[in-house]
Amino acid sequence: MKRKDIIYTAGLFDGEGCIVITRGPKKNGRGKIYNCVAIRMEICNTDLDLIKSIKKDWDEGHICKIPPRPVKHGMSKPQLRWQLTHRQAHRVLKRIMPYMREKNKLAKAQEVMDYYNKAS
Repeated sequence: MKRKDIIYTAGLFDGEGCIVITRGPKKNGRGKIYNCVAIRMEICNTDLDLIKSIKKDWDEGHICKIPPRPVKHGMSKPQLRWQLTHRQAHRVLKRIMPYMREKNKLAKAQEVMDYYNKAS
């Protein structure tokens, strides 16, 4: 992957993306409760070709369709969401973090990195 594409993704992620880390108890199929960490990062946009292009460039994650919803003056535009979970998010964040600038997202990205560095 070209450096300019990595930088572009970092900028797009700074503006449009989000990182979610949740921790808490979860029950498995047998009723046993265990601690769980869920990691997700995503970019959502109405430029469908842009999201498809990023997914293709990175060859990670998956695309979710978000249907239009009612708004004050009609319907919103359809959107696509490029979503990465767990190790996928970790692999992408390792490459885009040096180019990210948004402090809150950098802090969340660092949480993901710390989690996987500790797990290794």
